[in-house]
Amino acid sequence: MQKTMILALGGNMIKKAREKGKFEQQYKNVDESCEQIIKIIKQGWNVVLTHGNGPQVGNLLLQQELLKDKIPPIPLDVCGALSQGEIGYLIQQILRNKLKKNKIKKKVVTVITQVLVDEKDPEFRSPSKPIGPFYKIKNRSPMVYQSGKGWRRIVPSPNPMKIIEKEQIKDLIEDGDIVIACGGGGIPVVEKKGNLHGIEGVIDKDLASERLAEGLGIKVMMILTDVDNVYLNYRKSNQKKLKKVTLLEIKKYQKEGHFPKGSMRPKIESSIRFLENGGEKVYITSPKLATKCLKGKAGTALTR
Repeated sequence: MQKTMILALGGNMIKKAREKGKFEQQYKNVDESCEQIIKIIKQGWNVVLTHGNGPQVGNLLLQQELLKDKIPPIPLDVCGALSQGEIGYLIQQILRNKLKKNKIKKKVVTVITQVLVDEKDPEFRSPSKPIGPFYKIKNRSPMVYQSGKGWRRIVPSPNPMKIIEKEQIKDLIEDGDIVIACGGGGIPVVEKKGNLHGIEGVIDKDLASERLAEGLGIKVMMILTDVDNVYLNYRKSNQKKLKKVTLLEIKKYQKEGHFPKGSMRPKIESSIRFLENGGEKVYITSPKLATKCLKGKAGTALTR
């Protein structure tokens, strides 16, 4: 396989926390991210794009609840599929236009991706994944408070076990195509008597990205988020920026409780899994610093 990386784009990079989520805002955000993706491609990388959907799928779920007396609601897993199509469409169109402008002969394709989970996963009893808009007050249950942002509803986030469309994605990558997959972490499905069935939940896109990388044998992963670096003691007076970190060091910091649930923790968990399962390097930074991060001049780099 050619020089390929998993490039995971956060849902809050598509719809930023202080934005209303208007289409024009999301289009602009995706456009800015795609500018950086083009720069990465120009450095000789083929990219497999994954993305979050927390704000988008949360808004879709809220729409179902508000209109349930007028329009039959759809379950959370179907909302996830809708958001995959919505965001995949935006990235696919904008990136295709930029590839053409830069005379890069690559095709872009979105794969609506299903991800196998265990219906006995403890997340279905104790949900933890924040989705949707931020609120100033706790107005429903269950919710979680995210520092500096506000309250957010939480839903089950089961552990990804297997990427159902892995082989199809592999074929596309080997053809040199840019693939958008595991949108929003993928649609959670369970298997019963050989058949797949959707189950309500939202899979963390960073954990799904790691599972996809593992399945495809990809050795480099980049996670783009809303901060430039990983920090110790984040937002505290003794905050410390991490630049180069080994697997042993990051596991130590994780045990010390530096990475809060629903924020940086899934990114660190997926990075640890990635490095333990054969990955070589993980980069974590903001889109604007992506190319500098690859050169070791910005962001956080984690290695074995």
